[in-house]
Amino acid sequence: MSSVADACAQTHFVAAQDTISRNASPIVIYRDSYSPTSLVHILINAPDFNSNPYAIDTIGDDSENKITVSTRESSIPYRLVETGADTGVFAGYVILSGATSVCSPVCGPTDGFLEASGDDAITVSFTYAQGRTITSTSTGFTQDKNSNQTIPEFGALAGLVVTISIIGSIMYSVRWAKIM
Repeated sequence: MSSVADACAQTHFVAAQDTISRNASPIVIYRDSYSPTSLVHILINAPDFNSNPYAIDTIGDDSENKITVSTRESSIPYRLVETGADTGVFAGYVILSGATSVCSPVCGPTDGFLEASGDDAITVSFTYAQGRTITSTSTGFTQDKNSNQTIPEFGALAGLVVTISIIGSIMYSVRWAKIM
C-alpha cells in the first residue's frame, strides 16, 4: 500500500475511533453533506467480531450476522469492513439515491445505493448471536444539528447490566436502559 493510502486509512481509523468514543451506541451513522446523493457513513464497534488480529475482517456477509440499512422507501443487506487489522471497528457507507441497489447476496462496504427522500431517517440494524439485534436510527437529515442524532435501540439488550468485579469487590458497573 502506498504511503498516501496508508495515511488516508489511518486518518479514517482515528476519526472512526473518535466518533465511536463520543457516542453511546455501538452503531454510529453520520452524513458527509446534505445533498440528495449524500454518502451516509456507518460505523459499528463490534470487537467480538475481530476474529483474526492479523487480518481485516468483515461483518454482515453471512446468515448468522446480518446488517440491514433502511429508509422509509427501501432497505438493503449490507457488509462492513474492519477499519484496520485488530481494531474491532467496522465501517462503510451507502449512497442515497432515487433507486435501490440489487444486492446478491449483500452490498457494501461502499457500493450500495439506497432510495431516500429529503427528510428520511436512516436505520441500521445489526443482527448477531441467535437473533439478537442492535438498531440505531439517524433522524431528520436537515442542516439542524439537533435533529441529526443517532438514537440507539438495544432491543433484546434493553436493561442490560454489566458488572466487572475482582474477588468480590465491584470495580465497575454500568446499567443500560432502552432509550425512548
